[in-house]
Amino acid sequence: MIQSDNKSGEGLRTSMKQLITRWTWPDWVIFGIRIVWWITQVIGLCMNQTNIPMPLWAAIALSFVPFSIPFLLQQFHLRWYLISEIVLSGGFVVFLNIYSLSSVWGFIPIGFVIGILSINKSYRWTAILSIGVVPFIVCSVTGKDWTEILFNVMLNHGIVFALGYAFQLSILAHSQGRIIREQNRILEQHVVQIEQMTLIEERNRLSKELHDTIGHTLTSIIMGMESVRPAVTGEYSERLDALLHSSRNGLDEVRKHLHQMSMPSLHASFTSSLQKLVNKFQDTTGVEVKFRTLGDEYSVPNQIKLALYRCLQEALTNAARHGQASSIQVHLHFENNQLRLQIQDNGKGTEQLLPGFGLSTMKERMLELSGQMSVHSHLDEGTVVLCTVPRHKHLQSKIRIVLVDDQKLIVDSLKMILDDQEDLQVVGTAENGKAAIDLCEQAHPDVILMDVRMPEMDGIEALQVIKDKWPDLRVIIMSTFSEVEQAVTSLQNGAVGYLLKSIQPKELIETIRLIHMGGTSITQEIAEQVFEEMKQQRLRLMEGGGSEGTNPYGLTKRELDILEQLYQGLRYKTIAANMILSEGTIRNYVSILYSKLGVNNRDDAINKAKEEGLLGKASEFNVGHIRT
Repeated sequence: MIQSDNKSGEGLRTSMKQLITRWTWPDWVIFGIRIVWWITQVIGLCMNQTNIPMPLWAAIALSFVPFSIPFLLQQFHLRWYLISEIVLSGGFVVFLNIYSLSSVWGFIPIGFVIGILSINKSYRWTAILSIGVVPFIVCSVTGKDWTEILFNVMLNHGIVFALGYAFQLSILAHSQGRIIREQNRILEQHVVQIEQMTLIEERNRLSKELHDTIGHTLTSIIMGMESVRPAVTGEYSERLDALLHSSRNGLDEVRKHLHQMSMPSLHASFTSSLQKLVNKFQDTTGVEVKFRTLGDEYSVPNQIKLALYRCLQEALTNAARHGQASSIQVHLHFENNQLRLQIQDNGKGTEQLLPGFGLSTMKERMLELSGQMSVHSHLDEGTVVLCTVPRHKHLQSKIRIVLVDDQKLIVDSLKMILDDQEDLQVVGTAENGKAAIDLCEQAHPDVILMDVRMPEMDGIEALQVIKDKWPDLRVIIMSTFSEVEQAVTSLQNGAVGYLLKSIQPKELIETIRLIHMGGTSITQEIAEQVFEEMKQQRLRLMEGGGSEGTNPYGLTKRELDILEQLYQGLRYKTIAANMILSEGTIRNYVSILYSKLGVNNRDDAINKAKEEGLLGKASEFNVGHIRT
C-alpha cells in the first residue's frame, strides 16, 4: 500500500514538473497575480482575526480552496476553471466582506486574470459575471448605494477586465509575430537551399548536355577518322594523325571542364549530403533532427540523389512550418530492392493534407524515378513521409561489356565512350570471334559488341557458338555498312541488335542499356527492310506448309503489353511507371512497335492492331525478340 502511494506521489510530481516546464511567461504572470492575491487575503485574515467567526487556521485553510481548485482546473479545462474562479474566488470575497475582512476591491485581481483567459468568444459570458454579478453581490452585502455600485465599483471592475482582455490580445499578437518570424526564417532557409539545389541541377543539366553534344560529337569524329584510317595513305595519313591528336586533346579539355563544372556535392556520399542538410536545418530552425542510416550504403545515381534531397527539404520545411514539430526523425534505408527515405515528426499533424505542402512536386519526382511517395498524418499524432525508389538491376552493378573488333583504334574509341558512363564497364576486348569465345569463358560479360568481318572467325560464326554456349548472353552485331541479308542472318542466329559503327555515342549507350534490360535494337536505316524480309520469309514458310503464327509482325510480349496500354489511352509516363521502366525506354519500344507495324503514330497503330486482332492477346504470343 505504501509502495502504491509512493508511486502515485511520484507520478503526480512528474506531471507537475512536466506542466511547469511547458509554461510560458504569460502563465507565470497569471500564477504570480493569483498567489499575490491569496497572500494578500491571508494577511488580511491575520490582521482582522478578531472578526473571524472561526479559528484563524480554518480561515486560512478556507482561503486556500479558491486558490488551489481553480489553479488545478486551469491546467485541464478552461471553462471549468472560469466557473470555479468566479464561484469560489468571488464567493470567498463576498464572505470576507460580510465580516468586514476585505474591501469591495478584493475581486479586482481575479477579474484581471479572468479577462486574460476569456479571449475565446465562447467565454465572453465571464464579463457579465466578473463585471456585474460578483461586484453587485459584494456591494450589496456591504450596503453600498446604487450610484456607487454602478459608477464606481462596476466601472472599475470593467476597466480591469478590459485591461486583462487587452493584455491577452497583446500576448497573442506577440506570439503570432514570433511564429511568423520563425516561419519566415524557415522559408528563407528553404529558399536558399532550393536556390542551391536548382543551381546544382542546372549545372548538372548543362554538364550533361555538353557531354552529350560536344563530347559525343568529338568522339564520333574520332571514331569516324579511325574507321577510314586503313584507306588513307601518304601525306594524308600524317594529316589524319594530326587531326586525331587534336580531337583527342580537345575531348580531354572538354571532359576536364565538365568535371570542374560539376558541383562537388553531386559526387559526395549521399548520406553525407543528407546529414549536411539536416545539420544546417537544425542549426537554422532550432528543431531537433535525428538522422540515421540503415543497411550498407551503395552508389546512388545523381538523379536519385537530387530527387530525395529535394523531398527531404520539403518534408523538413513542412514539419517545422505547418506541423510546428519540435523533433524530427530521418531514416535512410539502403535495401536490396529499393532505397527508402522516411521522415517522421512529432508535430500537430492533420486529417486533411493540403496541396500547398509541396506534396504533388514530391510525388512527381518519385514517379519520374518509378518510385512512390506516401504521407500518413493524424491530428495531434504527427506526420510520416515515406519516399521509395526501386533499385534497378543496372543500378546495382555495372553492365559488363566485351568489345570484339579487329581494328584496335575502333575498340579503343568505343572503350573510351563506354567507360565514361557510371553504369557501363568494358571488361575485355578481342580481335576476332575465336578470341571472343575464349574471353567470354573468363570475363562473363552481360553484353557483347561484335564486328562481322574479322580474321580467323567472323562475327556470325562466333555468334552461333556463343548463343549455343550462353543462350542468355546479349550479343549486338556492329557493321560498317548496312546489309539487309547480313542483319537478317544475325537476328535469326540470336543477335539482339544490329547497329552501324557510325551510330551516335549517346544512342549507342542508350541502346546497350535497353538491350541489357531485355530489349533489342536494329539500326533505323534498314529496319523496315529487315522486318519486311523476315515477314516474307514467314509467309513463304506458311505457303510451304509451315505452321501459321498468330503474330505475323514479330511483336514481343512486352511490345504487345505496351500496345494494349496505348489502346487504353495511357501516356508514356504512366506506361513507364506501370512497367517500371524509364520514359525514354518506353519511347524506344513504341518507335520499334511503329516500325514493325509499318505505321507512324498511335492512332494508326491502334487501328492496325484492331484489324489484325493483336489486342488482348499478349499472353498468347511467344515470339522472337527483335527491337529497333
